[in-house]
Amino acid sequence: MSFSLLIRKIRKQLGMSQEQLARELKVSFSTVNRWENEKANPSPMAKEAFNDFCTKHGINIDTERRRGND
Repeated sequence: MSFSLLIRKIRKQLGMSQEQLARELKVSFSTVNRWENEKANPSPMAKEAFNDFCTKHGINIDTERRRGND
């Protein structure tokens, strides 16, 4: 599963808007929007922030990626 699909899936699973997720990750709304629309890729630091965010919310990224490929 691509990062764009993964981030959208997890954001929607948590019932968050792009703006809310952006605030949590300390990035701009437009950054989250570009990630979800495959216009940009997250930096290693942003990926780490997203991983930490998922851990905080009890989400296993590897499990979510596998579920997306079923």
